[in-house]
This record gives sequence, structure tokens and C-alpha cells, in this order.
Amino acid sequence: MISTTLFTITIFIISQLSSPVTPAVYFLFAIFANGLCAGAAINYALAHLLHITPPSAHFISTALLNTFRGFAGSFGAAIGGGLFVRVLKSSLEAGFEENGGLKGKTQLVRRLVGAPALVGGLKGIDRKVAIGSYATATTKLFLSAALVAAFMILMQAGTGWKAVKDVEEVVVDDEWEEGLEQGA
Repeated sequence: MISTTLFTITIFIISQLSSPVTPAVYFLFAIFANGLCAGAAINYALAHLLHITPPSAHFISTALLNTFRGFAGSFGAAIGGGLFVRVLKSSLEAGFEENGGLKGKTQLVRRLVGAPALVGGLKGIDRKVAIGSYATATTKLFLSAALVAAFMILMQAGTGWKAVKDVEEVVVDDEWEEGLEQGA
């Protein structure tokens, strides 16, 4: 619980540091701390899973854990990327609308959504709007991730703490066993 909570806190901190005026060293430190917490949470998840499942089911539970870990990056990137692009586009449109109107800027918005490197070639208000929009999209992305991580804390808390005893023999219902003997 501690590692998962610290992971969530570091994601929230990253969301607050996602600003053009934040020194890079703060952002790098927060990312490093987040990586440490993520590693601790992943290691704990495996240890906890092995503790609460019977040894006879370890091969199944570890395979499922690794399967979902593998899918998590793909699904997270797809969902997070979709959120980021939507927030970026709406933020760019709103920023240009507030600063002289969106007329003539729709092509620029489309290009900025697909190519962040274009921000370096912009000047004046276009550059200011683009940088602010990317910062806003990054902040909202990490805030959303912090909300998902907070939900993850609740789910982890509800998984239980007591180990399950391994089942040595299978207990068969007498009526079912009689039905097998009779061929039914």
C-alpha cells in the first residue's frame, strides 16, 4: 500500500511540475522517484500475489499477472495518448480563439497535434499558445493517471491479506461420484 500510494503521489507531483517554467531537474527527480515507486509496486504485486494464492496455482497466477502487465503498457499508451491528443487539440483551439481567432489556424492546430517539434519553429503568440497547450495536455494526462492510480490503491486494499491454504486433495460430492459410477 505504501509503494502504491507513493507512486500515486509522484504522478500527482509530475502533473503539477508539467509547466514550461519548471526547472528540468525537478521534473527529472520526480520521474526518478516515480520509477522507484513503480518498481517497488510491481515487485510487491508479485510477492503479494504469491502470498495470497495457493502454491498449486502459482504458475497460473504469475502467468496472468505477466499477461496483464504486458497489456497495461499498450492499453495505457492508447488511452493516455487519446486523452492527450483530445486535450491538446481543444486547448490549442481555445488558445488561438482567445488570441485573435481560430480562422486560418486550423491547419496549424492539426500539424501541432501531430508534430510537437513544430513548436520550436513558431514565434510570438503562436509559440506561447502551443507551449501552453502542450503543458495543459501533459498536466491533465498526469492528473488522470493519478486518479487511476488512486483507484488502484483502493483495488489493492480490497485484495485481502491472508494466504490461502493449498488444497491437497480434491473433494468430490458423493452424489456426483455415484452418477459417474452409474454412467449418468
